[in-house]
Amino acid sequence: MALRRSSKIFVALGLLCVILAGVLRFLVVPAMTKLPGSVDVTARYEGTGTLLNAAALQAGDYGNVIAADVPVSVDRHIYVSETAGDNAVAHDDVTVSAPGGVSLPTNHTYVLDRTTMDAGGSVDGVQAEPHSGMTIGLPLYPDSSADYSLYDSATKSTVPLTFVDSGTVSGRDVLNYTAHAQGPLQDAAILSALPPALPKAQLAGLAPLLPADLQAKLGGALAALPDPVPFIYTAISTVALSADQTLGTPIDGALNQQVIANVEVGGENVSLIPVLALDTTLTDQSIADAASAASSQSRMLFLLSVVTPIALAVLGLVLVIVGVLRRRPGALSHPAVAAVEESRV
Repeated sequence: MALRRSSKIFVALGLLCVILAGVLRFLVVPAMTKLPGSVDVTARYEGTGTLLNAAALQAGDYGNVIAADVPVSVDRHIYVSETAGDNAVAHDDVTVSAPGGVSLPTNHTYVLDRTTMDAGGSVDGVQAEPHSGMTIGLPLYPDSSADYSLYDSATKSTVPLTFVDSGTVSGRDVLNYTAHAQGPLQDAAILSALPPALPKAQLAGLAPLLPADLQAKLGGALAALPDPVPFIYTAISTVALSADQTLGTPIDGALNQQVIANVEVGGENVSLIPVLALDTTLTDQSIADAASAASSQSRMLFLLSVVTPIALAVLGLVLVIVGVLRRRPGALSHPAVAAVEESRV
């Protein structure tokens, strides 16, 4: 007996729904779990800082050489300029601002693996900073037991990202991490804003600002030092990060960074003064914005990865069953078919 036309339509529509569910779950959703090319986020840290006043140093105004405990802000702009397969070109632009028009921008470009968020491969025409470790965030569904590492742009080194505990920030479940990096300052933008050396006379003028033991050590060795006296800069960074448990994006965080001027005395680096020190945390507005964005993205991810595929699959199976049962005219009296037909009306 030939199949009824409506039966064929129901079966075809059912199979189409099942196929769409599979395509969505196994093709579209995996693409969604990669870092998208639309990322464009700005966050602000605020706190206090210590800054070197280069103009006062050059003028011999030693009383104003160091501006201590002044209000500072750190604006961080993260965006993706292009994607190429599994690679994304990510930019991390940071600007430190302080009273008196002080502005210190540092810009970094990375190529990231869009899934692991670690270093990716090369992208034609892109001059990226070589690195290893996390830079702008963790991967989707971060694992608290995984051994993540963080790339520190100040020292150009990779350090462990240590899991502390889990918690909640602005209604979002987060994983809390910390990282500590220390070493020679390598960030070219920061180095260019600092004096590479000082004449002995100026360095001697700084002596009263130093602790007594350093004054004695420096005073005894000053005659043997070259003129000008070269500076060696070291950077110390401590980062706190609260990453969203679903998306891996930063929800809250703190940045504590120091840049210290050193001189070599008798083959030993002697730390003189901090020329840059930041003690900042993310603002309440930045935290709220990050949490809101994470909530919206998580809902969309859940709908497309779980709810929609299941709904399409169930609908498809129901339509196939209805189509099979409608092969015979008498099948319309079946209670299951009657219920389906009634629900469609």
